[in-house]
Amino acid sequence: MPEIVVLGTESTMHHISPMLEHFRERILIEPDWRPSVIAAHNPDLVITFEESQSERGLCIAEMAKHQIATLLMIDGIPEWRNTWSRAQLPSERPTNQPIIAHKVACLGRADARLYESWGNVGKCEIVGAPRFDPLIERNIPIRIAPISDRPMRLLIMTAKTPGFTPEEIGITLTSLADTNDILNKREDIQVIWRATEGLHKQLGVKNTFDEAVGKELYEILEWVDAVITTPSTAMLEAMLFGLPVALLDYHNCPHYMPAAWRITCKNQITSVLDDLKNVPLNRMLYQEFCLHDALSCRTLSLPNAIKLIEEMIRIKRNRDVNDLEELTFPHRILNRPEEFVSWPSENFCLKELYPSHPVFTRQDLVTMQSELDAAIKTIDQLKEQVKFLENRLHGIPGYKLMTRIIKSFRKRISR
Repeated sequence: MPEIVVLGTESTMHHISPMLEHFRERILIEPDWRPSVIAAHNPDLVITFEESQSERGLCIAEMAKHQIATLLMIDGIPEWRNTWSRAQLPSERPTNQPIIAHKVACLGRADARLYESWGNVGKCEIVGAPRFDPLIERNIPIRIAPISDRPMRLLIMTAKTPGFTPEEIGITLTSLADTNDILNKREDIQVIWRATEGLHKQLGVKNTFDEAVGKELYEILEWVDAVITTPSTAMLEAMLFGLPVALLDYHNCPHYMPAAWRITCKNQITSVLDDLKNVPLNRMLYQEFCLHDALSCRTLSLPNAIKLIEEMIRIKRNRDVNDLEELTFPHRILNRPEEFVSWPSENFCLKELYPSHPVFTRQDLVTMQSELDAAIKTIDQLKEQVKFLENRLHGIPGYKLMTRIIKSFRKRISR
């Protein structure tokens, strides 16, 4: 009997593949989500990648009711329209409002805070995305070198679902058309398109590739210099490749995951394109902050996922052995200090950020130390002189009386 059952299909294999390799015979992917089928496996833990789909949500609720540990593993960034526009459709259920599972493995601090604000306090664990570990291990440096000797290679992407209503799809299409109009006038930019839902046909452009995940996307990201995208999890992958990423959003929605560049109207496109060619360091530093807030990626994610799963299984078995009434979990199982600190970027360099500032551009450390020592001693001497002069001033006959009179006079004026 498997200890872990995953509610999944072949299309979700890329989400779970690192854990399949680790747990091997202990884990099973089950495409039949009927509670009776899942319960027949007698698992300790049931994992799902989303609960808003009715059949999965029902299964997770039934498993939790029968004291089987349940874990929701988030694999994509939260997005405003997916949260609110989609949920207005009668056939859809709200996303993660509330979370049914005992625990939710979050990508980063940002979505953990968001889900907790929706009432899921005590359920959120900051894990990351194990499928991104190969990129995290590469530790690709950010691209800040300007591009002047060749055309900039720019990838333009849309999310898997470019809109949840005809009006939203129309707005997304307008944003792409405006971008395309401006790019058609730029000979210094080579464009690669990945527009979903057939939008490329309406734009009259050729899609270079069709899949949003896996090797094909990574090969493109390896080759391009910058990315413009609608809100999508692919933002994380592009940022892990060190690429400057601009968020294309004519819907002008709040962004659960912000970006260093944002395009909300046609007038902003040209300036963003110029920035993507000659990337300002301060923008890339902010992008790094956004990335690390949205995705736990300073360390590998798979060890976090393994620790969370093993501990949930241990707690579930302990409940069974001791015949406890209800299966409960602590507020935090993964309590790692690094997730409570915004560590400075290794690219944070005052010399690069303020090239015209005379102090930060200096590199002669020994001379600067000598000058600092002289400056400190000069300040100490000036303090002594000030103290000497103050003592002489206070020794002048009538000085203290005159000071009290002036203070009293000022108080009367201020009333």
